[in-house]
Amino acid sequence: MLRWIMAVMLAATLLAALAGCGGDGEMSLSDYRKSISELHDGVAWDLGETVAELNNLDFRDFYDLPELRQVFSGAEDIFETAWTSTDAMNPPQPADELHVDLLDFYAEGVEGMQDLQNALGFFEAVLPMLRDVENLALPDLPDEAGEEEIKAAAAEDHKTMDGYMNELDGMEPLNDLQSYRTKLMDFFRSVDEAVAMVEQALKPEDLSSFVQFRQWFATALVEAQALWEEAMSYLDGLSGSIDPYIEQGQGLAARIQEL
Repeated sequence: MLRWIMAVMLAATLLAALAGCGGDGEMSLSDYRKSISELHDGVAWDLGETVAELNNLDFRDFYDLPELRQVFSGAEDIFETAWTSTDAMNPPQPADELHVDLLDFYAEGVEGMQDLQNALGFFEAVLPMLRDVENLALPDLPDEAGEEEIKAAAAEDHKTMDGYMNELDGMEPLNDLQSYRTKLMDFFRSVDEAVAMVEQALKPEDLSSFVQFRQWFATALVEAQALWEEAMSYLDGLSGSIDPYIEQGQGLAARIQEL
């Protein structure tokens, strides 16, 4: 019994010692400062390279969106690697608060870069839909189109609008893009309803619903252009997305030097 009690006490003493030193051993302040400084300086350098890459791309150019997504994916890797490396360190007590702030900073970077990729992917998917409104079948028919041609074109456009609305319904954009998605869905629904009215009112002796649709469609194109410009404005606002991280990182770098 005495041997068992002594064994328990010894185990408790060892566990307490391990807890106090962090298992693998607490780093000295100088070693920690050197390691974290090198790591953090590397993050700053890599983010600077990221900004240089972004400066060669146009956020308002639809064809640059896939490459922009890749750049932000690379930035996500920068932050994720930094978080993993920092988490593996066992800082000395004077650096505990800074260590937590660095982990938070890198984690926020990962989340921020993911959000940017989400936004770019969203616009990469929806902007072709918006531009495709200019190529609908009904508006492209000649003035002398007959009933069968009009009905076939209306059916095609209904299928297109229905597909776009279903796609949008299945998307999960960022919170600040939810209202824009709603605007897009409302717009596509209005086109779909206008197309349906053509079909419902169309008669062999009365094709006026087709004429009325053509007149209405001119205003729809104006709305489509306004939605396009709203998207361009949002995308343009993403061009400085890395800057706040660089600024925050500089503040953390100063704190590292103060250790």
